[in-house]
Amino acid sequence: MKKLFLSLMMVALVAGATAQDYSKQAVRDAKRTERKEAMVAQMTNALQSHNFTFSASYLTPEFAGPQQALNQWNNYVTIYPGYLEVNLPYVSVAENVTMIPKRINFTTNRFTFWEDMNNGSQWTLVFQTEWDNVKYVFHLNYNIDNGLATLTLVPNMGNTASYTGTIQAN
Repeated sequence: MKKLFLSLMMVALVAGATAQDYSKQAVRDAKRTERKEAMVAQMTNALQSHNFTFSASYLTPEFAGPQQALNQWNNYVTIYPGYLEVNLPYVSVAENVTMIPKRINFTTNRFTFWEDMNNGSQWTLVFQTEWDNVKYVFHLNYNIDNGLATLTLVPNMGNTASYTGTIQAN
C-alpha cells in the first residue's frame, strides 16, 4: 500500500512538473513572438523612413572572382533622411584582367530614391547618387524573416559589385 501511495505521488509530481514546463514554454513562445513583431515593426519603420545602416560582411565582384570576406567594421552604407554615407571596398577589373582594390568613401546630401517595394517579408530599395563624376545606383534587397541583406552597387563607370550583410535601424 505504501508503495502504491508513493507511486501515485510520484506520478502526480511528474504530471505537475510537466504541466509547469508547458506553461513556461508557452510564455517563452509568446515573448519570442512579441520580440519578433517588435523587430519587424522597427525594421519596417527604418526602411520606410530611409533611416538605416547596411553593414557589409562579404563582397562579390562581378567578373573578378569569388566572394571575399570583409573582416573590417567600416564597410557600410548609412542612410539618414538628410544624407547618405558610403564606405565600401571595391574591386575594379582593368582591361588586362588585373584586380585593382579601391575604396568608395563619400558623404552626400544629394541622392534620390527610385523605388521602395515591400512584398511581405521582402524589401527592395533602389537609390542613386553621383560622386566624383561617377553615377552610383544601389539596389538593396532585404529579407525581414532571416535578416539577410544584399546590396548591389552599379556604377556607370566600372564593374558591378554585390555585398552581403545585415541592416540595422539608425
